[in-house]
Amino acid sequence: MPLASFCPLSGAGGAFGPGQQAGFNMAIEDMNEAGGILGGRTFEPINRDTETKPSRAASKLESVISNENIEAFVGTWSSGVSSTLAPIAADNRIQQMGNGTTSPTLAEQGWREVDGELIKYMGRTSPNDGSQGIAMAGALNDIIEADTAAFMHVANPYGAGLARKASEAFDGETTAMVPVAKQTSDYTSALDEAFADEPDAFGLIVYPANGESILKQWNRGGYGGTLVMSESMFLRDLFNSLSDIVADSYITSMKIQGPSTDYFESNLTDRMDQKPTSFSHHSFDATMLIGLAAHAAGEFSGTAISKNIQAVSRPPGEEITAGPDEFERAKQLLDDGEDINYQGASSVADLNCFYEPYNPFQVYQLNESGGSIEPEILEEFPVDFFQGKLYTQEQLDKYNCG
Repeated sequence: MPLASFCPLSGAGGAFGPGQQAGFNMAIEDMNEAGGILGGRTFEPINRDTETKPSRAASKLESVISNENIEAFVGTWSSGVSSTLAPIAADNRIQQMGNGTTSPTLAEQGWREVDGELIKYMGRTSPNDGSQGIAMAGALNDIIEADTAAFMHVANPYGAGLARKASEAFDGETTAMVPVAKQTSDYTSALDEAFADEPDAFGLIVYPANGESILKQWNRGGYGGTLVMSESMFLRDLFNSLSDIVADSYITSMKIQGPSTDYFESNLTDRMDQKPTSFSHHSFDATMLIGLAAHAAGEFSGTAISKNIQAVSRPPGEEITAGPDEFERAKQLLDDGEDINYQGASSVADLNCFYEPYNPFQVYQLNESGGSIEPEILEEFPVDFFQGKLYTQEQLDKYNCG
């Protein structure tokens, strides 16, 4: 059975893509080692580079649909790219599971009516950035105690959505919201606009490819303001190379822990010769959930996967962790008519009505020590903190999620 991944092996997300693809491939290996699904049918991995470009990713997805007859795929990193793929997947009744796509707008993408039933063909194991926006605002409100803040964000659905959510949750005044291109050579005019009113804090929501240049120019220009960065900038090598600039700044990120996390991280390094990267854990979980959902359905089709993927991800049911032995146990439970509850490497991965999990978030301070950066958790936001805060009543009513 062909199962595809679309990861950013080049372009703005090139630093993260190899780890995400390795997570997908390792999940394929684990499921095949456990005998596959549906009476011994195994998976054939198909890997494609999105190049972190919506048009290129869309062209490659259409080609894979035409030539490989896929029913599901994992991908991708960048909400701008994922939002381009979502309608293509839904129109073809193919289940998309995003692994690094976090824009709040994606909660409403991928819905289609099939035989009188509302089906969602766009899910994700990565969190809705409404959660991260609340965490960023927490840093501004509780730690920095800022009265004013300016936000600079990458000009795509991810950046705009996260900046808006952070601004809405910020208790102070937002003095500027400045979109920037993913890659350009000079950000002086954008920085001038952001700091025109001398804000207390600077919320930066960009990718490493442009973030490095922005930080260097922000530092050289002496703009000031306490820096708070989004998860998309969490790259230790980058921090270490800019230790004199990012020291004492703040960043939001997800806390990952548990037996599936331990299994994933040790095996990714030993078997795949790849260190975990941002959202590599989520790629693994997305792949595992597709396999479990298809086995639960007794059918490998996009619609069948969509109808069953929530049930295998959350209570009630026997908890299942990562690894071939656990996958085999999950299949046996399903064959016996029992419920399962997959516990992921990225989170417990309980998919809600919008096919996305609530994830815990933390605020880290970046402390400099001997020329390198050591992140320290200063504030934590548990899963239940976000429940009831991410969706409007209109959204809940529209998709029967009340």
